[in-house]
Amino acid sequence: MKLNQIEEMLFALLRSSLNVMPIYSPIFSDVSPAVWQDCYQLAVKQGVMALAWDGVCTLPTDLQPPKALKLNWAMAVEKYEERYQRYCSTIVDLSQYYAQHGIVTVQMKGVGLSTYYPIPSHREGGDIDIFTYSADPSKLSDAEANRLADRLMEEQGIEVDSSHSKKHSVFYYKGIPIENHKTFINAETYRIAVKMDALLKELLQPVKVELNGNNEILIPSPAFNTVFLAFHAAQHHARGLALHHLCDWACLLGKYGLHIPEGVTDARFRNMILAMTRLCNDYLGTAIPVQGGEELAQEILQEILYPPYSKNVPAQGKWGILVYKTKRMLHTHRLCNRVLRISLARWIGNSIILHLRFPHTVFETDRK
Repeated sequence: MKLNQIEEMLFALLRSSLNVMPIYSPIFSDVSPAVWQDCYQLAVKQGVMALAWDGVCTLPTDLQPPKALKLNWAMAVEKYEERYQRYCSTIVDLSQYYAQHGIVTVQMKGVGLSTYYPIPSHREGGDIDIFTYSADPSKLSDAEANRLADRLMEEQGIEVDSSHSKKHSVFYYKGIPIENHKTFINAETYRIAVKMDALLKELLQPVKVELNGNNEILIPSPAFNTVFLAFHAAQHHARGLALHHLCDWACLLGKYGLHIPEGVTDARFRNMILAMTRLCNDYLGTAIPVQGGEELAQEILQEILYPPYSKNVPAQGKWGILVYKTKRMLHTHRLCNRVLRISLARWIGNSIILHLRFPHTVFETDRK
């Protein structure tokens, strides 16, 4: 896929950031303020604004963005860093609190994964995903520990929502959204998910990492993250994959290489892993030998940069909304079936069940 100037600029900035190296590219010569602004907006949209800033800082002064944009960019990065500190403090506090009640807390993605990055605070974060289980199975089963984790929040007057997903509950702790996982992936949706969820439990094998040099948390093993990040990306291939997902993969590859666990045997899922690796090699500076995944890699990049359907529905009127959503559903099924195997009948059935549970979403046009 041929990139335009703005996209080439952004990828050059990301390669510099992720590989901690200066940029040597003539593409930054004679860049207009408008093009720089578009590059910044694309970085924001793709969830890599702070990472791109690190690349900007390696450019010679005369090739950097206009002063006004630099100031705004730097201020936005500073807010990222402040939020990251809040997230670190929150996950440490929550983990320690749960530990007092015999509950082990493993931080998935998010803050835990940020430790793979050259500058951890520059990885975009949304909510905090945790997996909770028993520290002593002779006293408390894993399922009981998971339920206790939710109940302890309710005893503090915190509302816990378990209605939206069988996979996890949701609550806000110190103002930050927390997903407390019962399973790692949507085991009820995809054909290979039950097997992958069992494999992920075997691969979890938590390891300790330091946050800010003074507090420790538990994160999953690299083998777990290889499967989990790839599966998460495969799901998002149908529902909005972004460059920040690829950056996560690039950081995993850069730190640990590519080692696909033996339990990953599904050809379509393995092809997703190969395609993501190929994209990181071609655009983000990794150098992992890989064969296969070429066609899917181009499809993924096309969907990231030029998705034909958006989360928010541009159509008007009930008929227009239904037509748009139907076309989008068929498109997302094709994408997801290519990497995770799911029949069209089941895809439609899941959609019907969701809308029956939440009928207000049928004609909803603004999806958060």
